[in-house]
Amino acid sequence: MSVEPDKKLTEVSEKTFATPFGAVLMLEPEDAAPLWVDGRVQPPAISMKAPQNAKLDCILRGRPESLARALASNRAFESSFVSGRVTAADDMSVLARLELGPKA
Repeated sequence: MSVEPDKKLTEVSEKTFATPFGAVLMLEPEDAAPLWVDGRVQPPAISMKAPQNAKLDCILRGRPESLARALASNRAFESSFVSGRVTAADDMSVLARLELGPKA
């Protein structure tokens, strides 16, 4: 039995990463398959597999609904991170480069 990606998190991710951020990010929701965000390209690419020949720079973890809510805007992300609903591992400087919100 394979773990499927969270549908809501996938939809939100595809709509929210607006600009490149020069890194590879993994969204790791509890009880769902991870999503990879390649922020080295314009627009950032969302996939269920790691980008080829890429080093993982940062991991965001949390419940799927917490991650989806956090991706709504930079302010929502900050609130989720400070409250502990979303945690980060590895290169935390990536978080400062994220510009979240609906794509124009």
